[in-house]
Amino acid sequence: MNHHHRRTRLLLGLAALAAPALLTACGAEKSADADTAAGDPTSTSTVAAGLTTAALLTDDDTLYSDGADWFRTSAFEGDGQDAFNPCAAESLEGTGATSVVRADFELRNTEDPSAEVTGDFFVQVAGEYDDAAAAEKAWSTVNGWLEECTNRADGVSEYRALQTRKVDVPGADAVLTDSHYGPVPKELDEFGDAAYIMETGVLRKGNRITVLTSVIIGQDYNFLDGTPVERMLVPAGERLGQG
Repeated sequence: MNHHHRRTRLLLGLAALAAPALLTACGAEKSADADTAAGDPTSTSTVAAGLTTAALLTDDDTLYSDGADWFRTSAFEGDGQDAFNPCAAESLEGTGATSVVRADFELRNTEDPSAEVTGDFFVQVAGEYDDAAAAEKAWSTVNGWLEECTNRADGVSEYRALQTRKVDVPGADAVLTDSHYGPVPKELDEFGDAAYIMETGVLRKGNRITVLTSVIIGQDYNFLDGTPVERMLVPAGERLGQG
């Protein structure tokens, strides 16, 4: 993929970041199934309404850039122990989903597998609703959270939604929001000019929605062939119909 990064060192080599803790602090409602999280990425266990982890992205579907990629570390039923997005006011179950599955991913340096990459994260959740109208309402609700991020986590004092745009996904409604939040701790930002760069893709297909949240530390980026989440929304739409 053609892309340009400023300060790639920040993206692939910076020491541990507190972003997962920020997610935990968001205060989202927790699913009763949160403690059933399974680490086996191939799991396809069925939840109440029939939504399975087959609706989630796999390692073959994910991408980031030359020299780095996302790898799934878990896939399970329920909303999980922490919020799926720093701006989430509640879980998908809280928005009316009758069935929820989730996957968590970590970024790895594919050119040098021994290089430790910590802090950057990617989360996907998918929810099934009683009907398409309920799913569309939840889709709009999640997109609304990203506009101002009024329910942001403790420690997130700065938030800016840069742009929101539609993404063409066959048979689905998909929107992508680019945003920055902070501050980044001084020990993780040597020059004081970095931010948490977040991409959030929200897609509805029939009576199901899925939310893709990618967060890295850096300044800015320019992916000439489309951003990672933008490109992953297409396979996410395909997977959503399979689960």
